[in-house]
Amino acid sequence: MTDVQILQCPGCKEYIASDSERCRFCSRPLDAQTIQTAVAAQQNENKKYRRGHYMKYMLTGLGLFVVGLLITVGTYAMAASSSGGGHFVVTWGLMLVGAGNFLYGLAGVIGETFSK
Repeated sequence: MTDVQILQCPGCKEYIASDSERCRFCSRPLDAQTIQTAVAAQQNENKKYRRGHYMKYMLTGLGLFVVGLLITVGTYAMAASSSGGGHFVVTWGLMLVGAGNFLYGLAGVIGETFSK
């Protein structure tokens, strides 16, 4: 059994299966070289999309973590400098969600780097 992949038809840009002999939308004939080139281009495009997706998770995670850390440090500094003591806020949720998103994105980027 062969591995069927998805590619864009060079003629009409519709998505078709790689085991097709001709495009089902525009009836353009497809030879092995055209299919191989189109599959490679589609795989490259998919990889770039996934890498960008994981980078967005890393950046938003880092941003959330930094915001949570700044809130925690800022409120602690205000409470510590207060003459009567004071209260401060520890934003565990924001920092944990940020760290989780960052680690998810990092694992994805590393996985995409070492995949074929």
